[in-house]
Amino acid sequence: MADSIIEICNNALQDLGEDPVMSLTDDCKAARLCNQRWASVRDAVLRAHPWNCCQAQAELAAGVKTPLWRWEREYPLPTDCLRVIEVVGGGGAEVRNWEIQGAVILCSEDAPIYLAYVRREVDPKKYDSLLSETLSARLAATLAYPLSGSTSLANAFWAAYQDKLSEARGVDAREGIPASVRMTGWLSAKVGS
Repeated sequence: MADSIIEICNNALQDLGEDPVMSLTDDCKAARLCNQRWASVRDAVLRAHPWNCCQAQAELAAGVKTPLWRWEREYPLPTDCLRVIEVVGGGGAEVRNWEIQGAVILCSEDAPIYLAYVRREVDPKKYDSLLSETLSARLAATLAYPLSGSTSLANAFWAAYQDKLSEARGVDAREGIPASVRMTGWLSAKVGS
């Protein structure tokens, strides 16, 4: 578990053979790149998997606007929402038909609806240790070419990031109750249901 953004950035920089920085405002290329790329790298990694440490729930009320076609209602998403995991109707049943357009979720479900989602967690102290490692690996992959000019180094760090992400996903996924598996019509027919 990382205590700060600087620690995550320095892990990435040290993996690249760069000197650590004291602050993202240091007057050096590495600090400027970390400062420039941190928020987008963080959001991309958080969006890549429903991390347990970054999940949240919300009750959504219908917005005042009505969609022009296909859907009956729109619900404004929470401002910290990076990825929707599940939508549930007022009766507790999963809402299967919905879509996101911009900062709203569209569906035909009566208000309220309930949302499970990945939130934009900005406090690294709340990150799981594997999430922190995955963030460092993605940042190293992102910074490899701008700092070294080497595409082969950038590709190697991208592969290392993919490995870290896979490991973290596996561990994180085993820390909860798996979502129930619903049989499709084809699968039901195949197994004789």
